[in-house]
Amino acid sequence: MAGEQYAGVAYQIPRNSLALLMVAQLVVILPLGQSISLWIFGVGLFCGYWRTQVYRGRWGYPPGWVKTLLVIAAVLGLVASGYDNLSLEAATSLLVLAFALKLVEMKNRRDAYIVIYLSYFLISTAFLFDQSLALTLYQLVAAVVVTAAMVGLNQLQSRVRPVASLRIAAGLILQALPLTLVVFMLFPRIAPLWSIPVPSAATTGLSDTLTPGDVARLGRSDELAFRVVFNGDVPQQRDLYWRGLVYSDFKYGTWALADPLNNINPELGSEVALDYEIFLEPTQSKWLYALDTPIRFPGRFEMLGDYRLQNPEPVLSVLRYRVGSNPGYAMDLELADEIRRRETATPAGDNPRLRDYATRLRARTGSAEAMVAAMMADIREQPFVYTLNPPTLGRRDSIDQFWFDTRRGFCTHYAGAVTFALRSVDIPARMVGGYQGGEVNPLTGHMVVRQYDAHAWIEVWLEGRGWTRFDPTSAVAPARVESGFDAAINNEDRASLSFLSAARLADQGVLHDMLRWADSLEYRWNLWVVGYDSATQSDVLKRLFGKLTPMKIGVALVVGSACSLLLAVAAVFWRRRPQRRHAGERIFRSFCNSVREPRLQRRAQESPHAYLARLSRELDTDLAPVQDMLQRVLYDPDHVMGVMERYNLHQALRKLRFRLAFRTPTTAS
Repeated sequence: MAGEQYAGVAYQIPRNSLALLMVAQLVVILPLGQSISLWIFGVGLFCGYWRTQVYRGRWGYPPGWVKTLLVIAAVLGLVASGYDNLSLEAATSLLVLAFALKLVEMKNRRDAYIVIYLSYFLISTAFLFDQSLALTLYQLVAAVVVTAAMVGLNQLQSRVRPVASLRIAAGLILQALPLTLVVFMLFPRIAPLWSIPVPSAATTGLSDTLTPGDVARLGRSDELAFRVVFNGDVPQQRDLYWRGLVYSDFKYGTWALADPLNNINPELGSEVALDYEIFLEPTQSKWLYALDTPIRFPGRFEMLGDYRLQNPEPVLSVLRYRVGSNPGYAMDLELADEIRRRETATPAGDNPRLRDYATRLRARTGSAEAMVAAMMADIREQPFVYTLNPPTLGRRDSIDQFWFDTRRGFCTHYAGAVTFALRSVDIPARMVGGYQGGEVNPLTGHMVVRQYDAHAWIEVWLEGRGWTRFDPTSAVAPARVESGFDAAINNEDRASLSFLSAARLADQGVLHDMLRWADSLEYRWNLWVVGYDSATQSDVLKRLFGKLTPMKIGVALVVGSACSLLLAVAAVFWRRRPQRRHAGERIFRSFCNSVREPRLQRRAQESPHAYLARLSRELDTDLAPVQDMLQRVLYDPDHVMGVMERYNLHQALRKLRFRLAFRTPTTAS
């Protein structure tokens, strides 16, 4: 019977530890709230509530048929939510559902350990969606809470202490950090053995199809697009055109990417005028950003026929890459017939008024460059308005509506209209999407490009010059190109921005400075942690060890691991060091140790008051003042021992020590 009771206690989950474990589950699931459907998050809360009721003794564990129905309903819910393919969100949602449903059947320690292991796995899963410094700090706290729940499982039912468990867990995590740092620095950066399914929903950014209002919507977002570090002077704002996508196909109101006809290998011997490094935020897409024209870039990248860079796989985490650009590089001095046909194509019958306008303008101006200049002059002279809130246009004849009727638009409206007009008179032209400008963070010197810097411009093929950039926005809002997005928007547009966007654009204020400081921290995090790829690791290790050999790396790993273990051992001994005792206790202990006569030495079970009472009887003297002083000093929690009181106690016990020293020893009868 006793053995059965012991087994029940050994396998039962301590009540306070169970509460801490449920808190840990909530902490772990919270960061995934933006990546999974809200109903899945609701299932987790419901299961947590059910387990709470079981914990309080009001509900029972669900029977087997109820658990079966819950599993079937969860799977059907995933299918109904659109998770019919193996995407990252689908896999994460399934894991969170299993994690939540495990709550309602968690009975013994084995079940609790399974939940704890799943918690650690979910902490790692969150980094597939976000690798920011803020999430890392949050997940560090989450790891402490989960570890504290595991510590609580190893405490007795009567001695579960959540605060102590959290303190022990924090100590364990901190002791593991040095070894983690060593492994992070030295372990080879190898490609994963499996592939991660691309999330079904792309993050904020440019798309492979573009309607005139898309970039205007990006203009309201202050989300980060990428950071840039220039090796040398930062170019002028008007020269910062970050090329990303080239839109060559137009069908009834929508521009789209065209299939690349061929890849390009630029002349590697060309002079590089701009050398810089980009930290690109996750886009869930393959395209990259660079200034015209990229001459040097990592070998794994491709340069497509329209001179845009592309990564072999979608960018799922912060991507760090170095580019060398030559703004004077001539793109396509000779234009292939196939490219010419593609870059002059327009849908038949669409935008007839603009076609007629373009025909008359081409006859009057003669050359392609003169026609572009004439259209930009019309934009400056006619009542066109640059705005974040353009009116909605129809799919048919949308450019006609903009150019002749509404005359209110964003950069894509103007770029698209000029491109269509040029194409309608057989002048090769295309629209380029990317970002224009950026803000330099004075704390670190890096440049920040955000979504509200999204921009569109055009490229026109000119005889003897190749593809040449023109920006129609510079005609309607020259401040946008010269000074940035903030200088071009009006008060109405500014009022439509979010609070953080307005604070970032304002070049003053405490909040603006705090946002810059936070951005500088995030930049350093990306520079040394998220962007620590194989190339960066190789450079760092070469600076530390010179020529790399397997022997040097092995020795470094052993030495680093040994140092980390020594730190952990030092932490253990530091916790076990003798604690500094109360001054009154030290004085009294010193007195007790000075008593040499065995019969008069303090007994293990004697309190200070009882010991002094025995000495008082032995010496036939009144020690009540000393007893009262010790009682007050040692046992009154509100009493603060002063210098004079310490001196008086020391003197009183010193006199008692002398009396005992000169007393004639007696033998026990």
